[in-house]
Amino acid sequence: MGPDGRRTMVDEEAAPPAVVRPYPWWLWLLVVLFLALAILFFVLWLLERNDKGKNVPSLVGLTQAQAQDKAASRGFTLKTVRRPAAGAPGRVVDQAPQSGADLEKGSQVMAVVSTGRQQVTVPKLVGSTADAAEQLLTSQGLQANRKTVDSAKPKGTVVAQDPTDGTRLPKGSPVTLSVSSGQGQVKVPAVQGMSQSDAVAAVTDAGLVPVVIQVPSQKPQGTVIAQDPAANQEVPAQAKVRMNVSGGPASTQTLTVTTSQTTTAATTVTTTTP
Repeated sequence: MGPDGRRTMVDEEAAPPAVVRPYPWWLWLLVVLFLALAILFFVLWLLERNDKGKNVPSLVGLTQAQAQDKAASRGFTLKTVRRPAAGAPGRVVDQAPQSGADLEKGSQVMAVVSTGRQQVTVPKLVGSTADAAEQLLTSQGLQANRKTVDSAKPKGTVVAQDPTDGTRLPKGSPVTLSVSSGQGQVKVPAVQGMSQSDAVAAVTDAGLVPVVIQVPSQKPQGTVIAQDPAANQEVPAQAKVRMNVSGGPASTQTLTVTTSQTTTAATTVTTTTP
């Protein structure tokens, strides 16, 4: 306040602004040198990496010639191994190391080239049981497809196969088995005039049961002189076919023989020849 009691305003002098001093020139020089060295180190690292190592390319699916060219373009040598495989023959199905791996220039890459699936021979299966046929196919590396068909053959017997025996197939291929249901109509073979042994074989092969009855006759001994049912008649599978076989003119007895694929029963009935 002034002497007269009035408030007096005094202007204070403003403080001078702070002085910003620049960094020393040698500090800037150090920063520039550091950055230059970092860039130079990075460039040298890239050059060394490109010179010493490259990524292995993917070769799977290429032909052997294509794989050879692709490996050579990356600076690698290719070693091929041929093996049976599911891939198309002549194509690369595997490689080592896998694609993307880093290897030095001149390193070796191995490629597995498919020769196709291994070939096997289809065995003979007709006449065997379905279970035995399937086991045999499995042991050969083949697959069994079973279908049931009406047949005079005993139930469970393989009556046909596709493909036939002796065919060469790749491992894993399917083989169709036609398996008898044990039911079906068959034609009776014509056996009259045959020898007994031939007639029995013909009836058995047809899936029927031969019944042989020896009777006196002037026909040569062992010759079938009559049959029932008649030839070419259709009968159920495993039906009996009666065959009268000549026992010769001096026969004094009647011999009845029933044969099947598993058992043979014989009954002798004594008779008097008139």
